[in-house]
Amino acid sequence: MHCAKWVSFDTLGRLMNSSETAAWTGKIVTFLAVLVALFKEDLRVLWRRPKLVSAINLSAPDCHKTELSFLHITSQVVEKSPCYYFRVWIRNNGNLRAEQVQVFAARLLRKHADGNFKEDRQFLPMNLRWSHSHEIFADGISPKMGKHCDLGYIMHPSKAAKAGNTLPNVPTGKAIMSLDLEVKPNTMSHLLSPGVYQLELRVAAANLTPVLMILELTLTGDWYDDESQMFSHGIGLRDIS
Repeated sequence: MHCAKWVSFDTLGRLMNSSETAAWTGKIVTFLAVLVALFKEDLRVLWRRPKLVSAINLSAPDCHKTELSFLHITSQVVEKSPCYYFRVWIRNNGNLRAEQVQVFAARLLRKHADGNFKEDRQFLPMNLRWSHSHEIFADGISPKMGKHCDLGYIMHPSKAAKAGNTLPNVPTGKAIMSLDLEVKPNTMSHLLSPGVYQLELRVAAANLTPVLMILELTLTGDWYDDESQMFSHGIGLRDIS
């Protein structure tokens, strides 16, 4: 004789709940798999991307005294001059290589007598040059790596006329800063006479939207052979982003 096996309502409920849970779990897993398949690239970009940061310190290796070789504008003979060079450090703090990196000088503002900064409409926006290679676009910056970009230089006032770095409103003997733009415009807007400026830089890459950096430059027009004196009395430079 066979005995009938009875299943309690509690046991039956647990079995049904377990079955429903497994079904819902399967549906959720399927749904998530579809989402990942559809938005895989978006998720990858969200979690893996470059992050460019910029910095500059008024000290070596960003800024220092060196010697500049230049071509005399009339004799076409190569000459040399003491100069101070200024560079911005660009670093990739992200987890993906930044491709085709550029530093774009977007706007130049000058402080007027009323204390307000007003845009210099004569300034021609263009890229800066990368240090040493003089390229306009850096091929790439890997994660946790960095690269210097030339901001500009101040050459000895006694040599400035021979290099064509003069402005009609600046007295002979006063130091002028030359921005290291991709070309020297005929408007001479790359030359900065003594004064206080704000320079807006946009650091960008092919796979990253631009990051804004604002530098405040104070140029007294005075030249000092001693580097420490030049960086305390001849020029002021700070990031006010």
